Amino acid sequence: MACLTDRLLEKGFLSYEDALSSAGDEDALLLAFDLGLALPVRADSRCLEWDSSPLGPGSALRLNPAAGAAIRALLEGREVREGLADLFLDLGMEGHLAYAMAELSLLLSGKGSISGSDIASACRSMGLEGLEDLSVAVLKAAGVISPVLSSSWPVGDARYRTCKLLALLARAAGALGP
Repeated sequence: MACLTDRLLEKGFLSYEDALSSAGDEDALLLAFDLGLALPVRADSRCLEWDSSPLGPGSALRLNPAAGAAIRALLEGREVREGLADLFLDLGMEGHLAYAMAELSLLLSGKGSISGSDIASACRSMGLEGLEDLSVAVLKAAGVISPVLSSSWPVGDARYRTCKLLALLARAAGALGP
C-alpha cells in the first residue's frame, strides 16, 4: 500500500489498473478504499458519495484530499491536525475555524460510520454551535466524510462514512489516545 500511496501523492489520480498494480493486489486496493485513502471517481458524477462510482476495471481512483493533507503533513514532520487545518484554510475557512474543523475531523474519523446527529452533537461540544450545516458541507468537500445515501433514506437522519485513515495516522503519530 506504500507504493499506492506514493503514486497517489505524486499524481493525484490513477486508473484502476495503475492503482491495482501499485497496490499489489485487490485486497490492498480495497483496504485503501475502505480506509478512505483512494476514492473511485467517474468524470460524469458530481455526487460526493464515495460509493457512487464503481471500483473496478476502467474506473479511476483519486487521492482523498483529507488523507493527502494528513500524509503530506506527516512527511513534513508536522501533525495530522496541522495538515487538515491547512486543507480547511484552502477551502476558505478562517484560521480558528480551520483548526476547530481539523479537531472535529479527528474526533469523527475514528468512528467509521456516523449520523448527522453525531456531527451536530460533536459541533456543539467543540464550540461550533450554529455551524453544523456548514461543517457537514466542508467535511464532505474535504473528504473527511461521505454521505451514504442508501442508508439515509427513509429514516431521515443522514448517515456518513468517515475517512478512517485520519484516525489511524493521528493515533500512529501519537496525537490520539488508544
